[in-house]
Amino acid sequence: MKNQPDSRNIFIRGKVVDLRVLTREDVLHGPWYGWFNDEEICKTLQKHYFPNTVESQLKFWESNIQDAKDKLQLGICKTGNDNLLGIVSLNAIDYINRKCEFSIVIGEKEGRNISIFLESARLIFKHAFKTLNMNKIYGGSLSKELVTLMCRSLGCKEEGISRMDIFKNGSYHDSYRYSILSDEFILSE
Repeated sequence: MKNQPDSRNIFIRGKVVDLRVLTREDVLHGPWYGWFNDEEICKTLQKHYFPNTVESQLKFWESNIQDAKDKLQLGICKTGNDNLLGIVSLNAIDYINRKCEFSIVIGEKEGRNISIFLESARLIFKHAFKTLNMNKIYGGSLSKELVTLMCRSLGCKEEGISRMDIFKNGSYHDSYRYSILSDEFILSE
């Protein structure tokens, strides 16, 4: 059964997904905090070093999302459905240098498909460039394949490799860096 969305919480509407406001209810009653306890979901994330609890997720929501001006984190839901599939974020929003960091986590298996991933990224990129006046969005991943996808499908450019940058699963891994500039995104729309 579909959980009908409260249209007041939909922040950005898409064709496949809606990006919506994350609420206290998402923390208390949704799947969100548990994603970071799932080793498989976190295999390429800088998560799963310590357990995540409802209480710690609530503190995170209160201090980093609720009234933040340097971070925009939204829930990903299929259009017409309020069930949280993942989260997409603009982090470290720098209004002077006009840049921010992109991140995305698709926690629910039903949301792990390319159309949901790509539309979520495109929607938040568009918001960053056209509403927040960002010039650059950047990010990184332990997954070379993910960075290749970002470059091929979203118009991002590889920026380089941070060698042996992240300790994960018992060893150090390279981090692959990418970015996209405002004028590159406009051309790729």
